[in-house]
Amino acid sequence: MTHHVDSSSPSEYLADNPQFPTKLIVFTLFIGAFFGYLNDTLLNVALPTLMNEFQVSKTTVQWLVTGFLLLMGALTPITASLIQWFPTRRLILITQGLFVVGSLICATAPNFAFLLLGRMVQAVSAALFVPLLMNGILTIYPPHKRGTAMGLVTMMFTVAPALGPTLSGMIIDELNWRYLFGLTIPFMLVAMILTTKFLNVNLSEITRPKIDLLSSILSVLGFGGLVYGSSQFSALSGSLFTLIMLISLIFVIWFAKRQFQLETPLLNLRVFKVRQFRLSVLILLCAYFLFMGMEVMMPMYTQQVLLISATTTGLILMPASIAQSIAAPVLGVLLDKKGGRWVLLPATFVLLISLILMWLLFDIQTSTLALSALFALMAVAVSAAITGETHGLNALGKPLHPHGTAVITTLNPIAAALGASIFVGVMNIGEHIGTFATPQAATLNGVHWSMTGAVAVATLACYFGLFIRRNVHELHG
Repeated sequence: MTHHVDSSSPSEYLADNPQFPTKLIVFTLFIGAFFGYLNDTLLNVALPTLMNEFQVSKTTVQWLVTGFLLLMGALTPITASLIQWFPTRRLILITQGLFVVGSLICATAPNFAFLLLGRMVQAVSAALFVPLLMNGILTIYPPHKRGTAMGLVTMMFTVAPALGPTLSGMIIDELNWRYLFGLTIPFMLVAMILTTKFLNVNLSEITRPKIDLLSSILSVLGFGGLVYGSSQFSALSGSLFTLIMLISLIFVIWFAKRQFQLETPLLNLRVFKVRQFRLSVLILLCAYFLFMGMEVMMPMYTQQVLLISATTTGLILMPASIAQSIAAPVLGVLLDKKGGRWVLLPATFVLLISLILMWLLFDIQTSTLALSALFALMAVAVSAAITGETHGLNALGKPLHPHGTAVITTLNPIAAALGASIFVGVMNIGEHIGTFATPQAATLNGVHWSMTGAVAVATLACYFGLFIRRNVHELHG
């Protein structure tokens, strides 16, 4: 039997109720989301292999990453509303089931089109995972404990994608790329068993809000067009690229204006009127943009410029996973004790410094040890930015928490998709501007072009970080 938890009751937060199995429920949410997020970057190291396997170009193969993130971002506003339509346990089981189906399609894909289809099914699952987990954290924990809890979430959000390339490299060299999908299925089946057995409460009130169809269409067309244009701008003519981006921006602006006109918006953008939330989200989007862009570019750089194996590439990226697993919980505790400024401001500067050093370091014979250390440093800074989103959510009143969560979980994958597509697009342009003695030198030039843009985005994040202040409840805490 599924019980409803009234979040407006005097107990207010489930973690304060000794009868509620907090750790077990959070673990149950984590395990599904962890393997869902592990799958986000599991293909990054495999992209060069898949280019050869299916005879597709660099800009085509990256749609396995950007298409996944795009659909995930486009659907998240709708799935955020679905949380209030269906019982929590049923929705989580549907989410986990979709992941298994998508993984089976990918593992058995006879061609690139089927592989992309499987990734799209997985994207629908990922779109559901994020708001379920974030809403669960906000429902279960009071504000002064959320930083610590979010530190663990951050560890999952960053370690899982960072661990993906390491596992991917080993699996590709020792087994076959199809195992990348098949090996995750048993873990998700275990998560389904745990969900069925232990999750017996609703973490959201079933209010069945109206889902605005026009907003959903505008969201998909607007954000989808931006990502498509960004990913193809190196191949499109200047006039066609400009037309696609202008039309996409019109849809995005129309979508935004409509949200302020609706009584029940698909995405409540009024949360951006709260300055600390707005700044935290802008820093977060910069971090996601850079992290996913680097995650896609690094394997191409190591395998096509340094000419090293997929396994070695995975090992180069592995210290980032270890550093994040150590840093994320510590950063969460620091946020609880000191406030968001102590986490977000240093994060932006570390992010900038690490990218500048990588920009200077990238060459045809770069030290893999230095490369690994700098990537780990950047990954820790990204962890801090993700942990810092709690600072923004805490700045909102409790009634706005679901809306703040929906905004973050919608924009994050879109920023990541734009990062992946723009990094690859700029890299592709850099490869074809100039005359180079070898393909290595051409690819390296493309990498340097991408890194120039990365440094510019990191500088923007530093600017936002300068305005982070303590929230009211922190000043009195």
